[in-house]
Amino acid sequence: MTLVTTSRRSTPVTRAIAKDLAFATGVRYLPRGKHGLREISGEHDLFIVFEQQRSGILMTVYQEGEPCLRRLVKKHETGVREGLLTKGIRTSDREIGMILDDGECPVIYTDDLEDDLLLSFDGPQRRHMTLALEKIR
Repeated sequence: MTLVTTSRRSTPVTRAIAKDLAFATGVRYLPRGKHGLREISGEHDLFIVFEQQRSGILMTVYQEGEPCLRRLVKKHETGVREGLLTKGIRTSDREIGMILDDGECPVIYTDDLEDDLLLSFDGPQRRHMTLALEKIR
């Protein structure tokens, strides 16, 4: 993965999620501004876009300029990290894990008993974020 960004008209929440995920995975965060998806896909093979929608926050993963995975962020929790910083992500979503597990981003798979798919990661300044995801077909 080479980039995490937001929609053109982002919200503080989508920016916080995108920045923290970029920090955790060790990739670049790009404030979207006037950058178009075509421009971004020309420079990056793999990128994630977070955008606010009525039903929640949509996370779309693009590979080679095409959307390959979509998840609705049903719930997000930001807390204070206890203990040491952990680089990478922890997830019960095997599809996201397989895409992000490129050797540079450590992926720890969890088996959560809840129905939701979870994605959690450590951000800067002792933040810890957990996202409850739902598959979108």
